[in-house]
Amino acid sequence: MSRRTRWASALVGTVAVVLAAAAVTAPRWAGAGLDPRQLFGVPAPAGTETVSVLGDSHSGWPGSWFRQSVGDGGVPGAQLGTLASYPGWTSVALLTRVPEATRRGGTVLVQAGTNDMLLAGSSPARAADDVERLVGAVGERSVRPILVSVPPSATQGPQVLQLNARLHGWADERGIGWLDVTSPVMAPDGTWRAGLSDDGIHANASGGSLMAEAVVAELPALLRG
Repeated sequence: MSRRTRWASALVGTVAVVLAAAAVTAPRWAGAGLDPRQLFGVPAPAGTETVSVLGDSHSGWPGSWFRQSVGDGGVPGAQLGTLASYPGWTSVALLTRVPEATRRGGTVLVQAGTNDMLLAGSSPARAADDVERLVGAVGERSVRPILVSVPPSATQGPQVLQLNARLHGWADERGIGWLDVTSPVMAPDGTWRAGLSDDGIHANASGGSLMAEAVVAELPALLRG
């Protein structure tokens, strides 16, 4: 084997090891449909901003509002950052993922609260306090947080309405951006509009597409603000 051939073989082996390590350390939802450059920390081009997400399954499943908007490159002025979405995690649990979500800088979209009420049994007031704490932890790392509305619920519609009202008011008082992805899919009582959720908790493909359209319409202005 020539020296050039041995060098090429060693390089291929090194690349394979790096890619394998990236796959192990990537968030649970990292994968299909996302720009692989997020694994290597490519800086955002001039005139764009790196946009990451920190949240639960609502933001991470393959047809989610985040994947169909920022993830697909459909938001002007936004480049895909880190996808830190963890199914079933509460706001308190997500505090441990703040370093991961903020490592690329730029802006982090924060969406949490569903599991606080659904799994942990928190009241809307307690859930709001914990979500606000999560947003504050992002801001403390010199990264801009944008708070994302909580999706509807078949069983906790009134609680979702209360939680979103609290969070929206809190964000407005502090000059934090509010990204409303749920008005297009939410009935007046806080439940899902007909045909937009198959399990009463998560959006289906149609619901995810409507939420993504809201992101494309609203996020560019928030990034410029």
